Amino acid sequence: MYPNASLIRRFAAMLYDAFLILALWMISTTLIVSLLTEGAQAKGPLYQAFLYLELAAFYIYFWRFKGQTLGMQVWKIRTVTDKNELLTFDESLIRFLFATIAVVPLGIGFIWIFFNRERLAWHDIASRTRVIYLGEKPYRSEETAP
Repeated sequence: MYPNASLIRRFAAMLYDAFLILALWMISTTLIVSLLTEGAQAKGPLYQAFLYLELAAFYIYFWRFKGQTLGMQVWKIRTVTDKNELLTFDESLIRFLFATIAVVPLGIGFIWIFFNRERLAWHDIASRTRVIYLGEKPYRSEETAP
């Protein structure tokens, strides 16, 4: 059984992912501006909703099919169910929606890790999932040849 990941590891992975998400948003915004708005600025609630859905798709895809985003791979953490399995689509969606709620009030949903005995955030509890630390050398590529 793997231990739950610390808040520091989670935030570090989120920082890595933020760079990927920003690049994704820049590409999609460039396409929107050049193809749909005839060079006008992309703005407004519809555009914001598009960016939010793109963010949701990013996290839901990685949690559902890989258990890890690219940032999570670097920091050797994985999102799993209580049974240490990959998340279903529904669990991933619930996790994402509650993670959004966890961030809004000054990140208190994440800070909850310090008050929860099992180091679970609000979205972990709501989706019945957890983020585990895989250890120092969890990947085959890190193994040394004899």
